Amino acid sequence: MSKYIFLAFLSISFGINAVEIEPFPKAKITVEQWQEYFSDVSNEFGDTKRIFEEQNLVVFSNDQLRANIAFTTENHAAHPAWVTRYVTQNNDSVNIAQIGYFAGEEAPFAKLFNEYAKLNDKVKENLKLENGSVK
Repeated sequence: MSKYIFLAFLSISFGINAVEIEPFPKAKITVEQWQEYFSDVSNEFGDTKRIFEEQNLVVFSNDQLRANIAFTTENHAAHPAWVTRYVTQNNDSVNIAQIGYFAGEEAPFAKLFNEYAKLNDKVKENLKLENGSVK
C-alpha cells in the first residue's frame, strides 16, 4: 500500500502533464497541437527562452531532459513547426538525437530538420576532436 502512495506522490510532485520530447506519434500535427505544445513549453521553460530573430526561431532549454526545443516564428518558411534536439547516452557513447513536428508545409520543415541534422553532425565531430578520437 505504501508503495502506491509513494508513486501517487511522485506523480503529483513531478506533474502528470510534464513536457515530453515526443508528444505526438506522427510528425504532421495540427496548428492547435503546435500552439498547445508551444504554450506548455513556454510555461514550463520560459526562463530559458532565447529569441533568434534572423533565423525566425524561439529556443527553449530543458536541462533535465538535456534538450533544446526550437520553435519557428511567423516569418519562418516552416512555420508552424519545431525541432527538439536532445542528448542520449548508451554506455560510453554520447549522441545527439532529434525529433520534429510541423503543421505547415512539409518541404520547408524537411529543410529545417536537415539543417539541424547537419548541426548535430558538426557537434559530434567537434566532440570527437576534443576527446582525441579523430586523428
